[in-house]
Amino acid sequence: MSLAKFPASLPFIFLLAGCSLGSLQQPPGSTPYSTLQSQATGSQRGQHVLDKALEGMLMGASLGGLYGAGGGLVIGLLNGLFTADAYYTQVTTQIQSEQAKDKELEAKIEQELQRQRELEAQIANSAGNPAKQNQIEPPQPVQNPIGPSITKVAMNGSSMAVASLSKKESPSDSTSRPFKNVEVRDINGDGVADLWIYYSPFKPSEIVRQEEATHWDGRVDTWSYFKDGNLVRREVDTKGKGAADTVYFYDNDKIIKEERDENGTGNVSFRAIYQNGRRAKLEEDASGRGKTDHWTYYDTTKDGEIVLKEENDLNGDGSVDLWSYYENGRLVRRDVSAVGLEILSQKDQLPSAPADRKNNSLPQLVREDRTRR
Repeated sequence: MSLAKFPASLPFIFLLAGCSLGSLQQPPGSTPYSTLQSQATGSQRGQHVLDKALEGMLMGASLGGLYGAGGGLVIGLLNGLFTADAYYTQVTTQIQSEQAKDKELEAKIEQELQRQRELEAQIANSAGNPAKQNQIEPPQPVQNPIGPSITKVAMNGSSMAVASLSKKESPSDSTSRPFKNVEVRDINGDGVADLWIYYSPFKPSEIVRQEEATHWDGRVDTWSYFKDGNLVRREVDTKGKGAADTVYFYDNDKIIKEERDENGTGNVSFRAIYQNGRRAKLEEDASGRGKTDHWTYYDTTKDGEIVLKEENDLNGDGSVDLWSYYENGRLVRRDVSAVGLEILSQKDQLPSAPADRKNNSLPQLVREDRTRR
């Protein structure tokens, strides 16, 4: 094909298509697609006109040969000139629509990230207090909160502190508990739970059990049990083995009995009976045979632990062999059975008469009756 057959105006058309036909000036700082009314720039217009001219030329050449190509070129050129602004306005609208969708998506992502950060902050704040680990929202402040009270129980002439709640709980306290019937507290504020309080499922304000970590290490070593809101039994692990070895029994919040497993055999080796909070009787396994063989009786009408009488089973058969009597804490008389006398004589441990009874002879100290315990 000879180029001489193309229209003489073809170079002019290409020149026209490549020229900038006047681009619209944008204000400083604005974007090319700031509004839907933005016009196409000169380079964009020229590119669009050229594309349309080439499309028209190719279509005309396929239909009418050389002259069809020339006519298609002219038609495509005119079409490009008239549709450039409309075409780029449509493109701008699509771009702005996509940008708006992107901004909306970014806003939602940022909102979700902010929610995640707030949730992580709440979890981090509640990690220091196990009582709030299961709460999504922080509890509302309670007016006039009721803190733990300290109940003191007299034992062996001293007092043992029992960390427990007041029997009457404020109804608002139940809303601050993470579980329905369990409340966890950090008494000393070190971030480690040391008090667990269990409430009755039928009476939310009534305590049925309480567990304590009295060494502030998070390990439970004391278990308290309640009935009708009153303390009835308290178990203590005094040796740190994870099991109770001392048990206290109460009636109307007063101690009535104490039992200990001092040898770690699972059997009671020490039992104290109390009256009106004072020790009245003591039963012990003094020989370590697994049976009670020593009994001590106290005067509950006087302050302190004033011994009245002691009884001993010397051979472990369950019968008393040796009796010791006291007045105002001083030994005044000893009685021994025939069996006890034989046992003591074999061990060279015959009882001597008290200082104020030196005139008494040994046979007068022997008792024939043997009380079986």
